[in-house]
Amino acid sequence: MALTLNQAAKTCGRSKSTLLDAIHSGRISAPKDDRGRYAIDPAELHRVFPFQASDRSADRFPEPQPTALGNRPTALADRGLEREVELLREMLAKAEANADHWRILAERQQALLEDKRPKEPRGLLRRLLGR
Repeated sequence: MALTLNQAAKTCGRSKSTLLDAIHSGRISAPKDDRGRYAIDPAELHRVFPFQASDRSADRFPEPQPTALGNRPTALADRGLEREVELLREMLAKAEANADHWRILAERQQALLEDKRPKEPRGLLRRLLGR
């Protein structure tokens, strides 16, 4: 039993244009029937494009099996995680305060390095005479 191009595309999970490209390039041999449609042998199709299950989404994302208390963390683990989050927040606050301290210190040092004297506008005559 031969498959039409549309049936073959649905069977192997590829587009019709992909199958046509394979036929035109010679990877799949598919003669035309009396109506001018391609008659693709399923074995020939499977040789080039292995068949895929019609609904593989269930295999990719299986439902988690419900268990009694197996998936829930215990109260002790909850308290431990809460304490860890609290410690991390304290460390973050200290790091931010330290960064602010160093930023202010750098700004003060930069202010000391800058020249604060007023600039005198130099005219043409002063530039020419070098005064």
